[in-house]
Amino acid sequence: MSSERRTYKRLMGPFEGGWDGASGMRECRVTDLSQGGCFIDAYASNPVGARITTAIKVGGQTFQLRSEVVYVDRVQGFAVRFRDNDPLVMKAFVDTLHALGA
Repeated sequence: MSSERRTYKRLMGPFEGGWDGASGMRECRVTDLSQGGCFIDAYASNPVGARITTAIKVGGQTFQLRSEVVYVDRVQGFAVRFRDNDPLVMKAFVDTLHALGA
């Protein structure tokens, strides 16, 4: 039996990005990207449950997506789930991911 919990196909990346949390905007590398969330490769982190804005440059566009931290790896970074975003922004984001094979 598989323990895979992911709903959406992933793009491994890396992609240029950033995140804006309580400590301000920081640049980062984004990996494991899907329409549901991504992994942020960063030395600094946020606690699980923190709300941040994640910026991701993909398909020649930069998307600013409201996110929630769902997992923290103190060595490699943290994972976020995209939530509460404008439906039109999410449609453009998902369409871009689909064009890239996700």
